[in-house]
Amino acid sequence: MPKAKSTSAWPARSKTPNRGEKSFALKRSRDAALSLTERAYAEIRHRVITLGFRPGEFLNESLICAALGIGRTPVHEALHRLQVEGLVQIVPRKGVLIRTDSLNDVIALIETRMLVEPAGMALAAQRAQSHHLRTLQTLLKQSRRAIKDSDRAGYMALDSKFHNEIVRATDNSVLADVMRMLHQRASRIWHLQVWTDADLQVTQVEHEAIFEALKSGDAEAASAAARAHLTSLRRRIMHGVL
Repeated sequence: MPKAKSTSAWPARSKTPNRGEKSFALKRSRDAALSLTERAYAEIRHRVITLGFRPGEFLNESLICAALGIGRTPVHEALHRLQVEGLVQIVPRKGVLIRTDSLNDVIALIETRMLVEPAGMALAAQRAQSHHLRTLQTLLKQSRRAIKDSDRAGYMALDSKFHNEIVRATDNSVLADVMRMLHQRASRIWHLQVWTDADLQVTQVEHEAIFEALKSGDAEAASAAARAHLTSLRRRIMHGVL
């Protein structure tokens, strides 16, 4: 007797992904690509700032990919972002040039920071919350310990965290992006300049003055402390090269 055909009312489940599944897979793919681009950006930038990639050096994009273990597209996008920030220059048919900051470039950078950061400090003084102040106070305590231990690398990292926390305290994303970009580019000065323990101590005193102005909510004092900090930095750099 022939076997009866199934009369189930339920249709067979399709193996083809539906629209929602496709959308989710596409989002995951985009997130993964974005994550790789951010990783490539962070790693290349770190090597540029710490002189792992030397100023004036030409690099091949393929070699950068191999060194980082990251594909060409994320590395390419990261390099274009770093070019906008002035850290590298993409030269057609030659490669990627690691920018050399001349003394004029450094002074121009400080002049630009002088136009932006006092206003940012003033805004941070008006908007800083208790958690920002607690973080800044902790960073200053750690910085004092780094000076005592002659930990220059540790102090450099804390300096960056100190300025980044002030950036967050402004609660202004556009101003924060500008301040962060300027300070990140200026971070290379720590490696290009030979800093002494006395320089670290001067920087610490200036950071303490900035913190006191922020804690008191005094916008004018915060702005003045930022200008004094940058004026001091410019003077010490000039003294170091003359």
